[in-house]
Amino acid sequence: MSRRLRAALGALAGLLVVVQGFRIDRTNPPVEQDVAAPASVEALLRHACYNCHSHETVWPWYSHVAPVSWLLAHDVSEGRRELDFSTWTAYPPARKIRKLRKSADEVAKGKMPPWYYALVHPEARLTAAERAMLDAWTAEAIGRLGP
Repeated sequence: MSRRLRAALGALAGLLVVVQGFRIDRTNPPVEQDVAAPASVEALLRHACYNCHSHETVWPWYSHVAPVSWLLAHDVSEGRRELDFSTWTAYPPARKIRKLRKSADEVAKGKMPPWYYALVHPEARLTAAERAMLDAWTAEAIGRLGP
């Protein structure tokens, strides 16, 4: 192994050790109230969506290892900002409708759950039947909320 390669690998290893000192916040805020859904839909939401879209995130072991932990924290923060099932009841009806429509569209297009999440969480991969169930539930929920 060349001297430069050894130096580069040593520097990379040192950098990886140093970045471990920059810890992320892995706390889950209190759940205000979950979204009301039939048991089958709730179970599906819990195993495919709640890790990023609720205050019930299960932080895996690799959430303790930087820089992967930074990416996870960013994804969870972004997911909660976009749609948070733990604060669902606080959303006004018009916002719930927008969130449901956007979610249904992203699920139908295969954007949710993201491919990289489904890669390490096979339980989150949605079948065609599960996508159809979510689509039917969102359409019904939108109908109950208004036009």
